[in-house]
Amino acid sequence: MNPADDDQVVAALAPGPPSGRNGMSAEFIMGLQAATGALAIVAMNDAIGLVESSWAITACTYVVAGSATGTLARVRRRIVGTLVGVPLALACLPLAAHAPLVLWCVAAFAMIVYAMALPERYDIACAAFAFTLIVTMAASGTHSLPLLAARAWETLTGGVLGIVAAVVIFPLRAGRE
Repeated sequence: MNPADDDQVVAALAPGPPSGRNGMSAEFIMGLQAATGALAIVAMNDAIGLVESSWAITACTYVVAGSATGTLARVRRRIVGTLVGVPLALACLPLAAHAPLVLWCVAAFAMIVYAMALPERYDIACAAFAFTLIVTMAASGTHSLPLLAARAWETLTGGVLGIVAAVVIFPLRAGRE
């Protein structure tokens, strides 16, 4: 292996240049935004008790992007996807009791859609994932409608906290090309 290749690998793994915000890199700021939102959800869970706080934490942290505008777009896509996927899954719940194998096959197909859509259509990927989560929980014996519906409102809660973190905590701006 050529020593020059080692320099290129190291350069690819090196942190980006400071973003101009108190000398902090964009990666550090994004991590701070995600961690702050997650901490707020943990505190909310302690105070009021969320059904599945991990859903809200995931929604809050996965949407953080390289700019506040990018985060807003990802939150919108995640919420729209979840608000499409959850009701579709809830509509399929009768299959859980009468045709669980069909439901598992539909869930497998939804995961294929998720994998194909993720790189370019985050909204469709989120809908497919939310659908799969709900129908597999139902097919596995979880039939609590409040638990299944909590997926939608906890994703909304996490998304809103992700937006607040991106806009309030050292908001990043998209780089100019």
